[in-house]
Amino acid sequence: MSIDTVGLREQKKRETRQAISDHATQLFLERGFDRTTIADIAAAARVAKMTVTNYFPRKEDLALDHHEEFVASLAATVAERLPGESALAALRRAHLEAVRRRDPVAGFTGPRFARMVAGSPTLVARVRDLH
Repeated sequence: MSIDTVGLREQKKRETRQAISDHATQLFLERGFDRTTIADIAAAARVAKMTVTNYFPRKEDLALDHHEEFVASLAATVAERLPGESALAALRRAHLEAVRRRDPVAGFTGPRFARMVAGSPTLVARVRDLH
């Protein structure tokens, strides 16, 4: 298998994952998390239900899919901090930059999304677990 094939396959996987996530978020905002099913998401994304669960094992993972990226970004910020910069100072700098950009990975998703999360006991519990 060539490098190009592997690269294209990985790109297709990323695109499929993002499409599923985007459709799920839109449905959650329109209908609410608890009233949206995996079947609804699969139909909107034009994939099989099994494809959705292969990318997102738990329904909550669809709504909170930036969590792993967020955690990884914290580790990367500390690992790549400036010479002589403390871990805390690097994290503070990165957080202030994320606030300025209104970065959704850092939690700046807007009031509709926040209401959707707060309105679902399942998501509130999952956010607590993640913290």
